[in-house]
Amino acid sequence: MTIWTRWIQRGVLCGLLLGGLVAFTTIASASDPMPSITDHAGMATWYEKEAATNREKAKDMAAMKAEYAKSPAFVQSMAGAGGKTDIPRHCENLISSYTKAAEGADQLAKVHRAMK
Repeated sequence: MTIWTRWIQRGVLCGLLLGGLVAFTTIASASDPMPSITDHAGMATWYEKEAATNREKAKDMAAMKAEYAKSPAFVQSMAGAGGKTDIPRHCENLISSYTKAAEGADQLAKVHRAMK
């Protein structure tokens, strides 16, 4: 692999990471403000939206993990000589975190629905 190929691959990776960061920032800043704690219907709806958002993020991470699995040589080349190639495991950890957050939000929505 030539040095130019590595530079191109790393440039593409940086572009993807920056694009993801911008997308995350846009999504994070556009989230709905939390309603009053006494508005149980509003809180339930808010938690349901949070659960749906976290499930979507878990789905996106699963797709990213699948893409990395299709190209293990690319993952290896990103790590460089002696680097770590645990990017798929990182994706799996994020999938797990987003799934747990969605489950927690579902439980809180259920609690607030019961308080109406």
